[in-house]
Amino acid sequence: MKKIQSRRGALAMLASIGVLAGLSGCGSNGSDGGPKVTGQVLGSYIQNAAVCLDVNNNGKCDPGEPVARSDAQGKFTISDTSNGSWKYIVADLSGATENDASGKNMGTAFNSTAMFRSPRGVSSVSAITTQLSQLMDSGLSQSDAQTQLANKIGTTPDALLGDFNTNGNTVVKAASDQYIATVVSSKAIKHVWVIVLENKSAESTYGTTASDSNQDPYLKSLMPQGTFLSNYYGTGHVSLDNYISMVSGQPSTHDTETDCFQLWSDIVDAGNDSANPKVLKAGTDANGHASGGCVFPARVQHIGNQMEQARLTWRSYNEDMGNDLNRDGTRTCSFPRRTAQLAGSDPTKAVDGTQAAQAPSASGDVAGDEYATRHNPFPYFHSTIDDLANCDAHVVNLQDNLATDLQSIATTPNFSFITPNLCDDGHDGDGTGAAGKGCKNGQPGGLTSIDAFLKQTIPLIQASPAYKQDGLIIITTDEGVVTGLTPSTQLSTDGTTFSVLEPEMGNQCPGCNQQTGPNVTRPEQVTMSTLPVAQAGLLGISTASLPATVQYVSIALNYLGVGGDQIGTLLLSPFIKGGHVDGTGYNHYALLRSLEDNFGMGSYLGYADDASLKPIFTSANIDNR
Repeated sequence: MKKIQSRRGALAMLASIGVLAGLSGCGSNGSDGGPKVTGQVLGSYIQNAAVCLDVNNNGKCDPGEPVARSDAQGKFTISDTSNGSWKYIVADLSGATENDASGKNMGTAFNSTAMFRSPRGVSSVSAITTQLSQLMDSGLSQSDAQTQLANKIGTTPDALLGDFNTNGNTVVKAASDQYIATVVSSKAIKHVWVIVLENKSAESTYGTTASDSNQDPYLKSLMPQGTFLSNYYGTGHVSLDNYISMVSGQPSTHDTETDCFQLWSDIVDAGNDSANPKVLKAGTDANGHASGGCVFPARVQHIGNQMEQARLTWRSYNEDMGNDLNRDGTRTCSFPRRTAQLAGSDPTKAVDGTQAAQAPSASGDVAGDEYATRHNPFPYFHSTIDDLANCDAHVVNLQDNLATDLQSIATTPNFSFITPNLCDDGHDGDGTGAAGKGCKNGQPGGLTSIDAFLKQTIPLIQASPAYKQDGLIIITTDEGVVTGLTPSTQLSTDGTTFSVLEPEMGNQCPGCNQQTGPNVTRPEQVTMSTLPVAQAGLLGISTASLPATVQYVSIALNYLGVGGDQIGTLLLSPFIKGGHVDGTGYNHYALLRSLEDNFGMGSYLGYADDASLKPIFTSANIDNR
């Protein structure tokens, strides 16, 4: 009797400080009235998960929502006091344990934001049902979502929802175990920053023998801290198509491979590629370009859409966006049609006015502005720009937001895509500081300006609570540069058009078997832009030696190969010991696939759905967790 009284006294003390708040803090518990909802939380068997009916559909268990705790076999019973107004069951795994079939604690440590979800009508709640829920949030029916997820895992749709611990489906069990280890464990990478540089070869950026290899000592000093992916390659030329592939897995159209230099047109949906149904076929766009267009239809998604469906956060940070509102239209979600509409022009005739950097005026009444829409991939999707409020929240100016967002874990997005301006990403200028060789803002550009940007930005991220807890920085480049290729020129027979033909080598990563997709061919010559001779400077063409008969100048690209040449990529994380070099062949599709695995997505987008792509975030590359 004395022992019982002592135990009650201890319980009373714990309750007084909130340790036993348990179910009542989350809402009504399983003993309350209302119809009963039963099920089981599965990894192996997950005990003490707070399982709730997600009435407000925010992917979390909130106060007032019907809730119960799972037992040693993962089983739960919830009294539905919400009148059935819920779509998903949510299991909050923070503080939960994972048991084996005998009830023994397996020692799994879940992170503080670990959650599972399951659609209404499915009694199991697991990593598998969580991915199923994501796919349903993308607009798929449950049946179609099960089919797509089963294809990804390598099983049948009806095998996804049972107790895979007892039904012998080792494939589904392995997928569940991998998700737990990668996505919801205490060693999961929950915050990722991708920083994209411009037009630099791996030898220039990370090597020692190129003419500009001495311009980025800070970046090279980071290599001993990280993992260097020496055989990482771009997926195309000349810029935009790399950004598109990096976030969506979609290959080039005839406009995205030329940076949408002409009319900013929609991609006409001509169905799916027969070889890969996740790849879009482009019809003839408003420019009259067969297999052309810039903006993907709403059914084509990108990683930002996937993050939202997974109830995770993301942002795209764009340096200089909105510095000059006459040029960019707005400081959030800037793209040519919106800029035209804000200016009172016809948005259907919009042309990208951010193709070249803008120098500040001597008087100061015109701001310097080096934002480039083509380096910001997200406005090229109707799945982003058809909801401007959502786009404004996610596609933002870097200077206004990055440092502020990094101040706490709660305000730091799970996925950040960072685009420096045209000088700081190395696109403009040669880095020497020589007269006439720099950027419009007076900086040297090239790797010198890249280094200055990284020297400011990397320590800012590394000092953030989110990076220290579970962060990963990925420093990559859109495309490489192959030296020794000589442009050719041509004068039309009537003498009115002068053309420059730029060769693009297009090497692809070893072992990647990259496909061109249904919209372009290789080799192929494509005209990027034709302008009146008075605007030749926009194309980098000097008119000094041109015949007087020339009225137009043209840039055309001679695409030789399908890839984007060797660029290298550096990974930095508290989970990396440092000094490791990985020579495996990777590209932007492999990066997207690896990010999708890291965040536990239910499917792969576009050409990321290629099982031959090698995973980047291996135990060898991220070797300290």
